[in-house]
Amino acid sequence: MKLKQHLIAMAGATLLATGLAHAAGTAMAPAASTADRPATTANGRVDRNAMNADREALEQKLSAGKNRADYAKILQANGYRIAAINDDKKDYLEYEVVKGQHSYEVQLDFKDGVARATEIDVVMNLWRADATERMMEDANYKHAGPLVADKEARYSDRRNMKAWEDEKGRLEKALQPNLEVSKYRPAIEAMGYQVTAVNDRDKDYVEYEIARGDNSYEVKIDINPHTRIAKEVDVTSNLWEADATDRATDRGNAGTHKN
Repeated sequence: MKLKQHLIAMAGATLLATGLAHAAGTAMAPAASTADRPATTANGRVDRNAMNADREALEQKLSAGKNRADYAKILQANGYRIAAINDDKKDYLEYEVVKGQHSYEVQLDFKDGVARATEIDVVMNLWRADATERMMEDANYKHAGPLVADKEARYSDRRNMKAWEDEKGRLEKALQPNLEVSKYRPAIEAMGYQVTAVNDRDKDYVEYEIARGDNSYEVKIDINPHTRIAKEVDVTSNLWEADATDRATDRGNAGTHKN
C-alpha cells in the first residue's frame, strides 16, 4: 500500500481494527528511506493538514448535489477520478477517489432511499482497492471496463473500521509505557505482528511500522533519553506506508491495500 493500501491506517482516521496491517514476513525491513517513510515530520504534518483541507472542501462541493447521479459528476468536475465503488445500495453509496497522489473515500448516505444524500463524508482512504493504488502511481491509468460496485464491500473503510479500532485498542493495552525501549519490539512480535520498517530511531523517540493480516499501524514511542524508559506509547494509523509494509499485507497480495 504505499501511503498505504490502506488505519485503520489514517485504517485513520486513525483508525481501526481487526488485525493490523498486512501479512507475515520475518525479517525487519531497514529503516524506510526518506522517500517511502510515513510522514511524521513537519512536512508530513503539512501534507496531512493539506489533505484535511481538501476533504473539507470536497464535502462542501458535494453538498450541491441534488440527486444520486450528481455526485460522480461533481467529483469529476473537481479533478477527482473515481477508482472504485466500494458499496452501492439504495441507502448508501461509497466511492474511492484519487487526485494526484492522494486518495479519499466518499461516503454518501441516502436515508430512506431519498434521491439527495442526507449525509456526506469524505474520509482518508485506509483500505484501498487495487485500481486506486494504480491510479495513484500512474496518472494515465484507466479502468479496463465499466466500474461496478464490489458486492462484498471488502475495501470499505466504514465496514473495516470497527475491527481496526478493536485491534488498535489491544495493541495500546499491551504496549504500556514505563518499559525499557528494547522490550517493545519483542512484545509486538509476540503478538503476531511483523515490524516492517523503522521510521525513526533517536535517543528520545522510536517509530515502528507493524503489520499483520490486512492492517498496519505505526507505533510511536517517546523515550527518556537518560533512562531509555518509554514515557508515552501511541498506536496510530499508517497512512504513508513503507514499501516493505505494503508487501507484507495480505490485502496487498489479494488486490486490496490498507493504507
